[in-house]
Amino acid sequence: MANEEHLAILRQGVNLWNAWRKENDEIQPNLSQADLSGVKLMWVDFSYANLGETNLSRADLSYGNLTKADLSRANLSRAFIVEANLSSVNLSCANLQEANFSKAFIVGANFNEADLSSANLSCADLSESNFSRTELYIIRALGTNFTGANFTGACLENWHTNSDTNLTNVICDYVYLQRGQQERRPSNGSFASGEFTKLFQKAQKTVDLIFSNGIDWQAFLTSFQRLQVECSGKELTIQAIENKNDGAFVIRVNVPADANKAEIEKYLKREYELALIALEEKYQLQLQGKDEQIEIYRKQSTDLTEIVKLLAGRATYDLRNSQIGGSLINAETVNTDKINGNIHNNA
Repeated sequence: MANEEHLAILRQGVNLWNAWRKENDEIQPNLSQADLSGVKLMWVDFSYANLGETNLSRADLSYGNLTKADLSRANLSRAFIVEANLSSVNLSCANLQEANFSKAFIVGANFNEADLSSANLSCADLSESNFSRTELYIIRALGTNFTGANFTGACLENWHTNSDTNLTNVICDYVYLQRGQQERRPSNGSFASGEFTKLFQKAQKTVDLIFSNGIDWQAFLTSFQRLQVECSGKELTIQAIENKNDGAFVIRVNVPADANKAEIEKYLKREYELALIALEEKYQLQLQGKDEQIEIYRKQSTDLTEIVKLLAGRATYDLRNSQIGGSLINAETVNTDKINGNIHNNA
């Protein structure tokens, strides 16, 4: 239970509380199980404080100092913790749903079994922190620094990261891609050293091509090969092919850091349309102008099996460490008869 004297001082305002802390730095404040929901506590000094099971939902702790504070099992749902210092803080089993940690300085924090669903961690420094068995469902982690963090057993369903999200030296044996400990990755065993980062780190620069009404893979392959010739000497690879299950596809192309993404996208789209026109004329001749047969061909082309067959007919592709339908592939030979879902080239 909270120390009533400490609680009374805090209720007189942050300025008085911080002055009291400065004069009594040997005292470890006890505010455990207190109800501080919705309270404005910007710039507050909660360093080393006992805030276990405290209700801080919707509270504003922005710019505060929570270094080594104990917030285990606390309720910080929808709390504002923007640009706060939470180094070595204990947030194990805490309710952090929809909390805003953007730009916070958090090093070596313990989030073990905490619920961070829909939380905002963008541009925060979370290096060396423990996220084991943590709910990271629909979190925003754009530009977040997770260097050396532990993700073993965490749920990463629909988490939002970008190329600036740092997953260097992450420690992870396995994760779940769906809540309720569903869709374990890897399905058995553990990730090899560095494998988690290779699988989840987004490329530094990509061009995303959206095909809303299906795609002719032969036309795309032709346009992509032309781009490779045009950009001779520069590395261009396909990072991912996503089937949106409504006839739409997204193809993500890795490009060099100094590449002009707009020009590459424009070039690919133009060459794709030209290749499509050329193939359309070929189809008309081969199929004797029967529109219904052309439509059947197009529908068949939207099957991911077709792109695998097309690629396999032109070159040998190494699919080791690739992700097909959510599974990590580590083999030189893959049976492609029944492939559907997403293909991610993580090699």
